[in-house]
Amino acid sequence: MHTVNFCGQSGRSLSFERVSPDSNWAAGEGIAMFATHTGFGWRIIRIVELDGRPDNIQPIWAYRDAQRYGARAVFFAPCDRVLDRKTKIADLREGLDPVCDTQRAHRAA
Repeated sequence: MHTVNFCGQSGRSLSFERVSPDSNWAAGEGIAMFATHTGFGWRIIRIVELDGRPDNIQPIWAYRDAQRYGARAVFFAPCDRVLDRKTKIADLREGLDPVCDTQRAHRAA
């Protein structure tokens, strides 16, 4: 496993650990990003907030959905403060333009 830095719209770098999709990443508290590797680097498919509940299956379903768009890699950044997670996720969404951006779709509707 290795560390990769991603930057949001603000230009602030956030460090993510690449984890095995088969590991228990969904039970963590933080941010998960699902990505595919392209000739130009990582393309972010989806970003999800992880609340640390071990019984929350929503992140697993989000990863399965992202796989339909080519995601094969899971990146995790721990973050235990809800407001920090939401702020970082918003910054990452604006800067990385994920393929499956459910938040942006809700705002546009």
